[in-house]
Amino acid sequence: MLSAEVTLSRSAFAHNIALYRKLLGGKTKFTAVVKSNAYGHGLLETASIALSAGADLLAVNALEEALALRKAFPSVSILIMGSIPQLESRKHLLADEDFWVMVSRFEEMQMLSRLNPAPKIHLKLNTGMARLGQSRPEWDALAKKIKEEKIPLAGLCTHFASTEDFTEHSYSMMQLSLFQEAIEIFYSYGFLDILCHCASSASAMLFAEARMDLVRVGISLYGLWPSLETKLSLSLMKKDVGMLKPALSWKTRIQHIQNLDAGAFIGYGSTFKTTYPTRLAVVPVGYYEGLDRKLSNHGYMLIHGERAKILGRICMNMTMLEITHIPKAKLGDEVVILGSSEGETVSADDHAMWTNTINYEIVTNILDKFPRTIVD
Repeated sequence: MLSAEVTLSRSAFAHNIALYRKLLGGKTKFTAVVKSNAYGHGLLETASIALSAGADLLAVNALEEALALRKAFPSVSILIMGSIPQLESRKHLLADEDFWVMVSRFEEMQMLSRLNPAPKIHLKLNTGMARLGQSRPEWDALAKKIKEEKIPLAGLCTHFASTEDFTEHSYSMMQLSLFQEAIEIFYSYGFLDILCHCASSASAMLFAEARMDLVRVGISLYGLWPSLETKLSLSLMKKDVGMLKPALSWKTRIQHIQNLDAGAFIGYGSTFKTTYPTRLAVVPVGYYEGLDRKLSNHGYMLIHGERAKILGRICMNMTMLEITHIPKAKLGDEVVILGSSEGETVSADDHAMWTNTINYEIVTNILDKFPRTIVD
């Protein structure tokens, strides 16, 4: 086997999508966001599961991701959300009526509208994220220009900046109000048959008025919460959307076992010194494989349902674990990096807390060369 294996739970994905379906009702489309190798879960594997579980369309960041999906799924609608470099020279690759392309500039709209077939154009507006999209003073003139040039507009969209970061949501409400104002402006120019969308995982949970025509669900699709603040907000608002189920497990096996005396140093830089006779397991996973080096001397993995602490610095391709307290541990035994073992769990949120980051980064860092195997 390879140095590690990644498995995806089909039932967990179905459960997470079903939670959103209860919130959305029948009119709002569910978009499964599978960008960045499906947040580390595997692009094609996750897309297949999401579609079979009832997702209406897929969303990606890059054109390359869209082309890979199109090859595997000839007729599915695919929303391309990121800016496309060298659009002028590559625009022919977007000649697909089932590509939905987010654009920020009028020149991009012109280029895409001339294709045959033309993709569906979704105009991105900046309501407070200050990343992509045109800002408020330009909306009237932009709507007028699009109307005069007879460019077909399929959708209008924006993105919330801080819904996941606070339990007080006045900034998000300001953005929502601005977006609703933008919709009215475009309606006034005759753009009545457009899809309007702004909600991602957290905002789709929290704000019914933000769900509109479709939601773009990323991190929650994979059973991970957007943030602790999202959970707290739901509690404060007395909303119960149910519990998410993590879909990914990441495992390896014991490759080598060392017996060390008290006073032995472990790993690069000799950053850990034993104070008693220590039994050590070595696993073939390090920071190249996606294990954050900040877990050195800090995190743990699971062996036979017991916590095996990481000792010494995480290496490029290896990590050392204490197994003194796990006498039955032997060569070839399963080691859980993310997931559950005999009732004990180590999660992406645990890793994020230990390394001062977010669960998004933990799962997207997992080496894409590991096959993603679908179970149950």
